[in-house]
Amino acid sequence: MPAVIKSNDTPYQTRLKVWGTSRAVRIPKYLCDHLGIASDSIIELEEASDERGAYLMMRPVADHRSFSDAPMRSMDDLFAGYEGAYAPREADWGEDVGAEVIA
Repeated sequence: MPAVIKSNDTPYQTRLKVWGTSRAVRIPKYLCDHLGIASDSIIELEEASDERGAYLMMRPVADHRSFSDAPMRSMDDLFAGYEGAYAPREADWGEDVGAEVIA
């Protein structure tokens, strides 16, 4: 049996819910961020058993990516070669109202 590595000693608990004719498990954002799992990632499900009984193991497929994998690109990189006549300017959103009024 392979060793199990946990980030802490307290397992996270969630509830199995109905989603159409299937069942769904919510994975908290902080755990997805920690594991590098983005929305719409492909997840492998594997069933196994040990001395405590049957269990389900979930893991992202080997080639999953998250936003943290994407290289940083500057605005200069993004607009390199742009030949248009765009000049940035401040937008006029109208008069201040409510709590945003600056005295």
